[in-house]
Amino acid sequence: MSAQALKARSSWLFSFGDVITLLITFFIMMIVLNKGEITRVQKWTEMQLDLAYADLKEQMAGAQGITLARKTNGILINIDQNGAYVKGGFEPSESLKDELTRLGQALGGLPLFKLSLADMPKKVVEYAEADHMKWRAEISVEGHSDNDKIDPNSALRNNWFLSTMRAQNVMRLLYENSDLSPRLFGIAGYGEFRPIASNDTPAGKAMNRRVQILVAANFEKDDWTDE
Repeated sequence: MSAQALKARSSWLFSFGDVITLLITFFIMMIVLNKGEITRVQKWTEMQLDLAYADLKEQMAGAQGITLARKTNGILINIDQNGAYVKGGFEPSESLKDELTRLGQALGGLPLFKLSLADMPKKVVEYAEADHMKWRAEISVEGHSDNDKIDPNSALRNNWFLSTMRAQNVMRLLYENSDLSPRLFGIAGYGEFRPIASNDTPAGKAMNRRVQILVAANFEKDDWTDE
């Protein structure tokens, strides 16, 4: 091969290498920029949850048997009122019903559940629209029980059913007093399988007969409609 041909081939290889380097650099920049946008959106989402948490704490100040905690995945509301549920029962006590009515009204007034793209920063809107995502805020109600067996003559089949009924009754009270869309609510029953105290004592069993509420929000793929 002549020197001129070698030079031409070498030049082509260098040009090809430059193109590959530029492409790699471009993709790295895109990844970094996209990560920056995701971080921006996450921070904005966290701020909305922080505001909702502060609002709820203020409105529920002095509530008996209802405590709030800010968690990484949202706002956790614990119903830990002593005697809130009798053994084998799924109807909340009258005093708890009053507090749940108050909580439902407080949840219904949160801007978190009424946000639209018009309320959001331009960069957040651009991110959501580019990935076909929608703002989703939801209230998940989780029921739990102690490990006592269900009476064979009871209409309740097992502790899963019992804990689900507890969650459903709490959800119903929240929904009826919140004026929020039913699509924002969900329930789950975990039976005796997520205890927070020992089931070896009456006090521990009472603690395990509980309901927890998680308020969460995020951007999600638009795979279902709001109609």
